[in-house]
Amino acid sequence: MKNIRLITKLSFSYIALCIALSVTKTVRAEDHLAFQPVKELFAAMSKHDGESMRATSTEDFQLLEHGEDWSMQRLIDAVQPKGKPYVRRNFFKQIRAREKGDMAWVSYWNKAEIRGASGLRTVVWLESAVMVKADGEWAVQLLHSTRLDPDKHPEGIKWEEFKSVKK
Repeated sequence: MKNIRLITKLSFSYIALCIALSVTKTVRAEDHLAFQPVKELFAAMSKHDGESMRATSTEDFQLLEHGEDWSMQRLIDAVQPKGKPYVRRNFFKQIRAREKGDMAWVSYWNKAEIRGASGLRTVVWLESAVMVKADGEWAVQLLHSTRLDPDKHPEGIKWEEFKSVKK
């Protein structure tokens, strides 16, 4: 009798797992369209374009930046040159993506090469983003960003530079 109960429990667990996997779609992050607004956000940051930054995100956008809670306006203010021009190149290596209905999240490595008057500075982050779909378009609702020491990211990452095709 105990064996029958165990088999029945295992069967129900297997069925529940199959249903859960069919509802939550896991895809290779580099194939997921939900990551595009994140990349466009960083491209807009490189152009110091606050309007384009806002266009990638929801109205209630939130950035958890290395232990601080930032609004979109604070992010826009942070990327402005303030009389010290710089050029920023953005590189990504996506880790994972999950989608469920009109919500998706992506985890990824982010690297910026920032060249200013004082030379080249490289910064690396481990980040995740939550996107929501509205009117068929993905928008960034939440970013969680942790700056890393330069030697703290895995070796051998094949960084992919992103340059927006949007003007």
